Amino acid sequence: MGNDEFILYIRKTSDCKTHTNVLGSQISKWFKSQAIEPKDRDVKCFWEIHGASIDEEILPKTAAQFEFDRAILPELYSYLDKLKNQ
Repeated sequence: MGNDEFILYIRKTSDCKTHTNVLGSQISKWFKSQAIEPKDRDVKCFWEIHGASIDEEILPKTAAQFEFDRAILPELYSYLDKLKNQ
């Protein structure tokens, strides 16, 4: 999964105004704290949101991709929920 998916989750479930680059960095730091390094960096994002304005400040053009055990998803989404409220 990639930072793009996590940032989309934040954007769809809140009115978070934190810049995309900051969110991506914070998410990457969280993965690093879990001893998980990106599998790939700067992978091009493909958004299929019709009628939406895709902007670097809203959704990223590229994103880091991570490979991890799905057992950490509840903890990850708890962290994403904290980021929504910054």
